[in-house]
Amino acid sequence: MTYLEKAVKAYKENLEKVQKIMDEADDPVVALEKLVSISEGNTKTGKFPSVSLLPRMTCPWSRCECTCGEKCYAIKIANLRPVVLDAYARNTAILHLCPTAYFVAVEKAVKRSAFFRFHIAGDIPNRDYLLQMHRIARSHPNCRILCFTKQYELVNDYMDKIQKPDNLQILFSGWTNLHPVNPHNLPETTVYAKDEDFRPEWIACGGNCLDCALHDGGCWDAKSGETVAFKMH
Repeated sequence: MTYLEKAVKAYKENLEKVQKIMDEADDPVVALEKLVSISEGNTKTGKFPSVSLLPRMTCPWSRCECTCGEKCYAIKIANLRPVVLDAYARNTAILHLCPTAYFVAVEKAVKRSAFFRFHIAGDIPNRDYLLQMHRIARSHPNCRILCFTKQYELVNDYMDKIQKPDNLQILFSGWTNLHPVNPHNLPETTVYAKDEDFRPEWIACGGNCLDCALHDGGCWDAKSGETVAFKMH
């Protein structure tokens, strides 16, 4: 079974479970927000909370398919670990059927942390989601929020109309053959092959998101026009 087949199956199963809870619970928001999977981090990302959605099903796949699709680590992990795939699918199903519960859980995690990351897996699915990210960041200025995205048009349209909170760091995620349309000059990321030279104008990824956040530099502090580079693995 391919990843997409597994993802669709897990998503449909979780839609049924979430709908059943909504039909039976006295307060569906309270019941469902407890089921939103908030990761507390790992040795690679660092020990701070993050939330994820189904990769490919929430990503701009026409863009990713020709770039990062074959090397997507989130898809590889979801393929290897059914519990991870189920967590991604459950979050996506709750977001679809009861977005209030999803964002209640996210906001509670943001409120108790100095750092938060959207989407170790997945991407910003729509404008309403992006506006909720904006609202949560503005409501909790003491938490620094990080998000990588390939939803360039969505973010560009948002920034044409609304000023992004300073504590919401959005980076346009590029690839070796993908260069974002970036009229607002947001910081970007790129990858480079093992046999490719590191360019002097790039900022090197330090390998751990929390270490980077605590010691300044890298993605959390990247400025307009700067590019953080990750070695392809």
